[in-house]
Amino acid sequence: MKRSLVNRYQETLINRLNRQDLEELQSYLRDEYDPKTGWNPGVRLQFEAKLRRYFHEEVIRREISGIEALLNLLTPADLKN
Repeated sequence: MKRSLVNRYQETLINRLNRQDLEELQSYLRDEYDPKTGWNPGVRLQFEAKLRRYFHEEVIRREISGIEALLNLLTPADLKN
């Protein structure tokens, strides 16, 4: 699965993403839901705002599940920068 997602988003995301942005995006995904307080829509908005640096809005809406899955699988060693 990871290889397929990497191939799909190589040019648009992985080649441009740096370690700091990867860590920030992954932290948004981790912090989006808290079992005690529930969903945090503010974190989701921050996550999507950060993604707009890499994708157009319609791509985010259409492919958000694949992008989220890839971000959860990536490690800093996978990045070009």
